[in-house]
Amino acid sequence: MSNRLSHTQNVFESTFATVTSGGHWFHATRETVEKYVPGLLDRHEYEKLVMDAVTWIESTDSLALILYFALVFWMPGWIAAILALGFWFWWFYNKSAFVNITLTPLMKLFNHDAFQIGLAAIALSFLGIMGYYQAVLFGIIYFFLFKVGLLRLMIDRMMSKREIKGLPLNDRVFKMVLVRYSIYEDLTSHEVSGIEEGLKEAVLNFKERRSKK
Repeated sequence: MSNRLSHTQNVFESTFATVTSGGHWFHATRETVEKYVPGLLDRHEYEKLVMDAVTWIESTDSLALILYFALVFWMPGWIAAILALGFWFWWFYNKSAFVNITLTPLMKLFNHDAFQIGLAAIALSFLGIMGYYQAVLFGIIYFFLFKVGLLRLMIDRMMSKREIKGLPLNDRVFKMVLVRYSIYEDLTSHEVSGIEEGLKEAVLNFKERRSKK
């Protein structure tokens, strides 16, 4: 197993999977990328591709938090809370369709601790001054729920115990990162269309290894 530090998380790679120190699992390795998108690793490090996928995975929490603090100044706190939570679930299941490498730096900014803490501190201060105590309470709850990623971790754990058809959500995001980069770098080929099948095969191999233990 190899271990490389990438940005703020460690990336651990074995012969059949990749996991980050933040707890994000991918049923792929650099061999998967080399096989289905030949030439991509000559231009971008494998760890960078993984961390770009992590950025979009974690965007679920940061965007929902931003949405709450944007809405709460225009409507009752409980309505803003419901809308933000609804958005969280929608983005959680559909984010892979919105992966865009040109927007990845912006998502990294939204995910950054300093940005989220600063946003929460300013918004909560103003809400407190204005006397919107219900909004402050929801804001504090959502800050810890989304900032720490507790809701995402709980849903991930529940889904890991279920038999899911198709690719797991993390692998869908990683697949789209590879597809977007292959188009951006003009590396499209017949192998790219086989990325999903290759990842599905990796998922099955991983399950077989785990069942034998």
